[in-house]
Amino acid sequence: MIGIKKEIIDYLYENNVFLNYIRYNPHWYKILYYEPERFEEFLNEAKENLKITMKDKIERMQNQIEFITSLVDYIKK
Repeated sequence: MIGIKKEIIDYLYENNVFLNYIRYNPHWYKILYYEPERFEEFLNEAKENLKITMKDKIERMQNQIEFITSLVDYIKK
């Protein structure tokens, strides 16, 4: 079936992060229009480029903990 499925459009409008990503990467419009089954690939690429994967979230949390720890150590001195 050719055409962007309504479910994909609804998902994009519910998640502005992905909607903005597809606007800045318009080649995905064409891909999703002709191959809507590649939507999962689109999501994975967007998450990776926007750094919103679980790995990125854990890394940010780890950096925040390290910062707080160093701040506490500095205050103790």
